[in-house]
Amino acid sequence: MISFLRWTPLLVLFGCAATGPAAKDASAPTLSDDGSFALTRVAESALPAGKCGMILWTLDERAPVPIFRYVAGETALVSINGAAVDLTLAETRGGGDYGVFEEQVFVGGAGYDARVVVNFGLGFEGGTYLERGVITVRSDTGWEIVAPTAGIAGCRKS
Repeated sequence: MISFLRWTPLLVLFGCAATGPAAKDASAPTLSDDGSFALTRVAESALPAGKCGMILWTLDERAPVPIFRYVAGETALVSINGAAVDLTLAETRGGGDYGVFEEQVFVGGAGYDARVVVNFGLGFEGGTYLERGVITVRSDTGWEIVAPTAGIAGCRKS
């Protein structure tokens, strides 16, 4: 059994005071009155045929929920309060495979940035498990979500 199935649900919100109202973007997720937000299910969680990348999950009421997808060489997708937010890879560190690295920083997306840290686990045909991961998503309003993740990195055949 994959280790992420043993985790208890955990989403932690850390906040700090914002210095004024953020400019509203039509594509930006709707935030709570205090500016807080939540990671929600990514609607398009599968990698496209013929592409490589990663998919990350966290737990919600004992079931894995896809919260992040990155297509190598393209964009990443995270869902904030039900709204899809595209992010661009800005920085990588550590070892990697399938276009995925142990530490990645994504920027852009409607006032959000994300940092993903993962450990490569057991391999399988066409991929590898990602274990003991953490995703940190920050908004330009000063709020931050830190969530445990697990997932896969690999390539999907055509």
